[in-house]
Amino acid sequence: MKEELIRVENGHFQREGSDYQFDIAISRGECIGIYVDEHLTSGTAFLDIFKGYSHMKSGKVFLYGRRMGSIDLEHWVMQHSIIADKFRFDSKELTVWDFMMALSKPMRWRKNKKAEAALHTSETAEMLQQMGLFFSWTQKLCSLSLLDYYRLSVFRVWFWKSELLILDRLTEILRWKDLEQLMQCIQILLKQGTSVMLCDMDEEFLYQYTSRVEIIKNRKSFYRLYPEEYDDRLYEILGWKRRSSTVRSEPYHDEKIILSIENLTFPKLKPLNFQIRSGEIAFLRDENYNTVSQIRDCFLREQSWLSGEFRLNGKKYEHSELSRIIGTEIGIQIERPDRPSGVLFDKLTALDNLSICLLPKAGRHIIRKKIMGNIQQEASRWFNGDALLRPLCEWTLPERLRFSYYKWYLLNPRLLICYFPFAGQESAHHEMIIDMLVTCARRGMAIWVISSGIDAICEKTQNKEFLQRLHYINE
Repeated sequence: MKEELIRVENGHFQREGSDYQFDIAISRGECIGIYVDEHLTSGTAFLDIFKGYSHMKSGKVFLYGRRMGSIDLEHWVMQHSIIADKFRFDSKELTVWDFMMALSKPMRWRKNKKAEAALHTSETAEMLQQMGLFFSWTQKLCSLSLLDYYRLSVFRVWFWKSELLILDRLTEILRWKDLEQLMQCIQILLKQGTSVMLCDMDEEFLYQYTSRVEIIKNRKSFYRLYPEEYDDRLYEILGWKRRSSTVRSEPYHDEKIILSIENLTFPKLKPLNFQIRSGEIAFLRDENYNTVSQIRDCFLREQSWLSGEFRLNGKKYEHSELSRIIGTEIGIQIERPDRPSGVLFDKLTALDNLSICLLPKAGRHIIRKKIMGNIQQEASRWFNGDALLRPLCEWTLPERLRFSYYKWYLLNPRLLICYFPFAGQESAHHEMIIDMLVTCARRGMAIWVISSGIDAICEKTQNKEFLQRLHYINE
């Protein structure tokens, strides 16, 4: 039997007035899954324990089999655990060396010098090769692929001899073949006694790589699922009915072509060739953010395509012409619009935000008071009248998410591009996003969704119209 690393029984945690209860148990060299459904905030609350953001109010704590207190738990977590997620550093100057040394656990000067020397030993070089890492220490961290970034995070755990690694939502970020390579690196950690937690919402991934699955629901530990209960038992627990296969439908051939792309080429990407019709929701698969980063830079920054044609509503546009139609003819829905600072102006009211968007499109001859009244009347069908007069920063995250789509519904661009709309969202919000996409499509918009796997979402949705409008690009 493996030595117990950490165990929390009936743990009552609190952060910023919110309460949640988790049972935690993991042994050395064990890999367990943390499955979150219904409320992604449950998963966030669980991760907050290992980020040092939450405090334990009651419950029993055991470290290495010995009874400890809540302060001991917080100290142990900060010293012995590492979380690796998809949010890499914004700094373009941060190097691999900085990531390994400057941003690691604080150490005394002499020990830090010893660690720097250890980074150049033959043992370290052998481990880097074993994990498939080949780079210079002076290389910029942002230049690494997502797979190499995660492999480097695993190597960092090995190098600093951390005892617990937590990986968050890998299946939303990496392709399956990349996941297999990463999990081979993680096997090295497990063999040396490091424990690993995989927080994810892909049950097949958790079944394949974990010894058991902890199901988190409503900010509480809900059920502990063992291998003999894998597969349909999870769906039974969550109250789902599993479908045999994903429904895929044909596009709306009777609608007008809004977007036509022919041999549109970006650096290191295959040429794009597809069409999106009015009222159609077209899905372009991107498993590792390579495609979306290129397209996002094209529409939101200065990067142009290398060659090819971009036609909107039959008219050919050069890249230099896009800036004048973005926000009117082309809408851009970012990944997490429900986060603070993610939707227009936080300190302005929702009504002011909408008027800022719509007034330029309406033209100078429209009287401001009249259009404000029209906006308020239309929006009141979607939102409470009092809410429209409150600053967006006071809205809940689900309300902000719905508002971001409602903004495009009112603007009614010909093309709405959605970057990873389901990534990082609570499962309970998936249906809301699907409903809003369908609502926008009904107005005649061409919806272009760029995201990772959508199959599981299609299996669970009850919105048949979404499945009818959905069209897979190049699949």
